[in-house]
Amino acid sequence: MWYVDGVGLVKTPRGLTIDGIKHPRNIFTLWSKAELAAIGIKPASITAVDSRYKITGEITWDTSGDEVVGTYATTDKVVADLKSEMNRSVVEIAKSTLASSDWYAIREAEGGTAIPANWKTYRADVRTTSNSKETAINALADLAAIIAFDDATPVSEGWPTEPAA
Repeated sequence: MWYVDGVGLVKTPRGLTIDGIKHPRNIFTLWSKAELAAIGIKPASITAVDSRYKITGEITWDTSGDEVVGTYATTDKVVADLKSEMNRSVVEIAKSTLASSDWYAIREAEGGTAIPANWKTYRADVRTTSNSKETAINALADLAAIIAFDDATPVSEGWPTEPAA
């Protein structure tokens, strides 16, 4: 990716007219960085934004160095919204995790055979894990705490494994 003075970002090589001179697209691969810089073409990169936690705005370009760097203006996402989203994920994971053994609970509830002890324990462990994760998420006070929680214990990890059949 390159930044061309007067043109902006060029993601893939293409022919360009700079100062009235037509340049073929192969200058991007044949010319050195110094030769490209002499006509106003510099390598470019964009600073990554973690969209899980930030809302991106307008991009600004720092053209002062040997490489042009684009940086997005960002706004933190609302903590309450992030926590709600995390809790919804926990509930969905618990629901889908329990789904494979729901038939045991239905069979027992309808007067059939009791749930095997190992499956009853497993189902209780899934609910305990879900409740613990929701409690921990609800206790998070700010964005930094949410990021630290996600880094240490993503909601998709740490769930009980199904017992052997």
